[in-house]
Amino acid sequence: MYLILYILSFLCTKFLGIERTTKFFKAMGLFFRRLKHFNDPPEVLEQRLARGLERVPLAAKCLDQAVVAWYVLNLHGHPGILRIGISLTPLESHAWVVSNQKIFVDTYNIPDLTVVAEYGAWDSGSEINL
Repeated sequence: MYLILYILSFLCTKFLGIERTTKFFKAMGLFFRRLKHFNDPPEVLEQRLARGLERVPLAAKCLDQAVVAWYVLNLHGHPGILRIGISLTPLESHAWVVSNQKIFVDTYNIPDLTVVAEYGAWDSGSEINL
């Protein structure tokens, strides 16, 4: 399942953009959550995410990884916040997910980045903050 999610995220972020991708993944997650109760702990999900990433034949960048981590955490009831940050000197960007003070997707130089977009947890009622 995780392999399919990574491929779907890769394709969606390239062809739909991040706003439509997050809306699509949220809608898909809320639909599946009504069908089945998901409640695996974050540690188990982190291991599954890593194993799924090893099997991806595409170059899944941090944005693709963060979208999948955000989806999986929220699907299992763990409020995950997807963040995208940039640094101007040197020019670089990174995407990551925060859930209960734990960072998912490699931790790069997050303190040096300015958050420019944030996609809230599904249950929080918050939407996109730019």
